[in-house]
Amino acid sequence: MKQILLSIRMLLRFKVYTFVNFIGLAISLACVFTITRYIHQENTVDHCYPEYKRICFIERSISDGTKELAGYQSDLEKDPAVERYTSFTPCTDLVMDFGKQEITVNALSVDSTFFSIFPYPIYMGNGKIKRPNDALITKEFWLHSLNGVPNPIGLTFLNSIGRKFHIVGVLDTPETKTSWLPDMFLSDELEELWFSNPNYAVIMAPGTDITGLNKKYDKEQPRNQWSTFQTMHYQYLPLADYYYTTSHEESALSRHGNKDYIRVLWIVAFLVGIIGILNFTNIYTVIMSKRAREFGIKKVYGAGRKEIFIQIYIENMLLSGAALFICWLIIEITRHLFYNEMYIPTNSNLKYDLNISLLILFVLPLLTTFYPFIKFTHNTPISSMRELSSTRFSVRSRMLFLGFQYVITIYMIVMSLFFVRQLEYMLHSDLGFRTHDVIECKMYIFKGGSSFHEKEKEDLLKEGKIQQANKELVNKRMSESTLFTHWSRISMPLHYFKQSRYALNQAENGFKPVLRARMSPRYMELFGFQLLEGRLWNDSIDEMFTKNSFKCIINESAKKVFGVKDITRDKLQGEDTSWASSNVPSEYNPPLEIVGVVKDFNVSHLSQSTAPMIIEYFDEKIELTTITASYPHEQRAEVIDFLRKLYEEATGNTDFEYKLIEDEIASMYNEDRQVVDIYSLFAKVAILISSLGLLAISLFDIRQRYREIGLRKVNGAQGKNIYPLLIKKYLSVLGIASLIAVPLSFGAIVLYLEDFAHKAPITPDLFIIGIGATALISLLTIIWQIYKAANVNPAEVIKYE
Repeated sequence: MKQILLSIRMLLRFKVYTFVNFIGLAISLACVFTITRYIHQENTVDHCYPEYKRICFIERSISDGTKELAGYQSDLEKDPAVERYTSFTPCTDLVMDFGKQEITVNALSVDSTFFSIFPYPIYMGNGKIKRPNDALITKEFWLHSLNGVPNPIGLTFLNSIGRKFHIVGVLDTPETKTSWLPDMFLSDELEELWFSNPNYAVIMAPGTDITGLNKKYDKEQPRNQWSTFQTMHYQYLPLADYYYTTSHEESALSRHGNKDYIRVLWIVAFLVGIIGILNFTNIYTVIMSKRAREFGIKKVYGAGRKEIFIQIYIENMLLSGAALFICWLIIEITRHLFYNEMYIPTNSNLKYDLNISLLILFVLPLLTTFYPFIKFTHNTPISSMRELSSTRFSVRSRMLFLGFQYVITIYMIVMSLFFVRQLEYMLHSDLGFRTHDVIECKMYIFKGGSSFHEKEKEDLLKEGKIQQANKELVNKRMSESTLFTHWSRISMPLHYFKQSRYALNQAENGFKPVLRARMSPRYMELFGFQLLEGRLWNDSIDEMFTKNSFKCIINESAKKVFGVKDITRDKLQGEDTSWASSNVPSEYNPPLEIVGVVKDFNVSHLSQSTAPMIIEYFDEKIELTTITASYPHEQRAEVIDFLRKLYEEATGNTDFEYKLIEDEIASMYNEDRQVVDIYSLFAKVAILISSLGLLAISLFDIRQRYREIGLRKVNGAQGKNIYPLLIKKYLSVLGIASLIAVPLSFGAIVLYLEDFAHKAPITPDLFIIGIGATALISLLTIIWQIYKAANVNPAEVIKYE
């Protein structure tokens, strides 16, 4: 206790340095904690299930590159290595009638063993589905969709075909984040799901070699009886790998993480942590330098290395403790900022927070104690009492630490500037089609549900009449309106294309991946796709479901990839059956004639190269749900109001929603924007921490030179002679740091762009701005100290120094 009180008294002697020191460390720790808590949350997804290490999904891989959860008729659940299995069916966008409101829900239909493999904590009621009409809801659904209605147990609701369900339990939020996002769980005994193919999850025996087992099943088989060339195979996909899987399509029922994003966060956390520790150690070394005589006297009176180490360690632990306290305050205050602005949401994890706090409180002081301890114990007492702080070694060590901080700061500024440039480059690139003033909305919503009872067949016939009336009304109103320059019944091209594979002329030439879509003449006119060769679609001569329908339009990339020399002779053979095969014999899958070539356009993230594309004909007469339209920019408000009224008239609903193409393009780069925001924010944090360190160091160093400045002024030196003298050292450190930071950041940018097909230019102004900003902020930080020193009264200085 005596040692602790002594350490507190010593730190309070240097209030400014102590305050600057632990504030800088607190800011650094708050940033590092926020990032590492999020990373820990992402890396422990699905760990709430006790057997998560042994759980595997059954995954189907199709030869066109598509991967999806499956398992029905795969027989992988029957392997001897499988201890037990469960089946479940995803059910998305189900419209449920809760009496006063209709709610669209996403559900999992599960069998009786599901909750033995994926246990959920029970918040209310029971956690078992015993009858086909039982339903379990999640706590989030109860609170947000049902508005926390009192005692939801026993509450009933209807699905779209009138089946009544009873809520028998409310499931609590799992301890960790999960890949699933269901609103409710239903029974797999529902008649509506008899013709659905369920997914399977299995628990493997301990020690099972999943990689070796997957080799056993790595055998291609025809995808189905209609496929002429397409094949597939089944594999085990560990639950631990599912969250970071990038090959599965997005679903309303599941979510996936991004490992590249996590790597970026790790780098940012490391850099901010390093700059904080360097700053902390450097400022504490300044404090130690002011106490050089104190330690010299201690050694004269017999203080050993152990006593000195304990004192330094306790002082560092006290500073770390104070910084830790401020750190948690900053985290709580900025929680919503990180969630709303950078989407770094974190759930409290007491065990993780406690462990990392103890690590900072007891282990960090060991790291920060090491350098000052070595520095102040290798000298003799006489050397210490002669003020070690004035030696070149002491000054050089402080400048070295400051130089490292400059390197990291310049690096982060340059990287953040380039990320902004790359994002702007992608957002404003010409994609090859109309990317402004286009709106998409739904004009009909399918409520789902299917069955084969006579009464329900009558309902389906009635629904068909409603659909026809809806389509005629919408088409009539859209044709009569003068608000639109073009309109179509097909969705925007950004998420419209699907993966497929084609071969030149015949399958033996080898299948290559392409993106495939269907377009109508007015859709191609709406988006302004440019014809280079041949012709575009024509409603008067092109057909959709006949033997005359096997035609396509390709883009420049497809022509190049397949080596098409003459579009009138070359054809493209699809691996899977064409859409045109729907109304012809299933085995009929001839090569597609090429009728035209359009200029390349991009529908994917611009980090990817332009994909080969196959475009087939589409007759809009059969389309019901979607309207996509272009309009004059100044009439956007009128367009939205018109479509809202049309939707309400056509459907009788008021839940109108729409998409603007500008927003859809921007959403493709959400993660890039998050990277920009994170680097920009933490570059500012790095600048702030470096400025605090520079303030403390300059305060000490310049004060140490007051006597020298006084003598120079006595001998005729003017302010213009003093300013360069004091600034030169810091500019030299900045210059050396720049020589290191520029190639370092250049190499990092080149490495980052390796996987980008479309790259923003790397120009000198990036580095000039990064160095200039650091120099300007550094100058503003020390200018007041330099001004005071240059205007000091020589008589006062010489008298008291």
